[in-house]
Amino acid sequence: MPLQPSSYRQITVAGFPVGLTGLDEIFQLLRQAGRALEDSTGAELLRLVGEQNYIPPAAEGDYRAAILQEYETYCELESAGKPAKKRESWQGFPREQVPWFPTVDETSCDGCDKCLEFCSHGVFAKREDGTVFVAGPYDCVVGCDACARLCRHKAITFPPRMTLMLMAHGK
Repeated sequence: MPLQPSSYRQITVAGFPVGLTGLDEIFQLLRQAGRALEDSTGAELLRLVGEQNYIPPAAEGDYRAAILQEYETYCELESAGKPAKKRESWQGFPREQVPWFPTVDETSCDGCDKCLEFCSHGVFAKREDGTVFVAGPYDCVVGCDACARLCRHKAITFPPRMTLMLMAHGK
């Protein structure tokens, strides 16, 4: 049965932000099938994501690593029982369809916690190794990018503001 993707997520692939559709639906299907992180191969995730998104053949290794990292984060949050929150809409769009949230380049993050201390919305969480990851992307306030300005290593990025302007004007 083909997926009907509605989710959009921006992830970091080889240091660059990349927008992908359908990740949440793929991850949910794998978890519902009882597939733990150890059971899922990068090749399987790459194939499933590639059915919904274009993946340049020369970058498949980078995409595989980034998607596996996202699935690991998803599994961690689900195992921790992070409750789903009712989210407000933004200019008539369901929050889950508004592509505004941070991406953390974990290779640049030094674990200073400035973003964790600043953001009171639960967008960020900390891994055991001290790096920060985006735990609640849709809890981010649309248009806010203050955490990125606080990050001295520029490990936090956001999509271009033009994305919001185009969305608001129906383009």
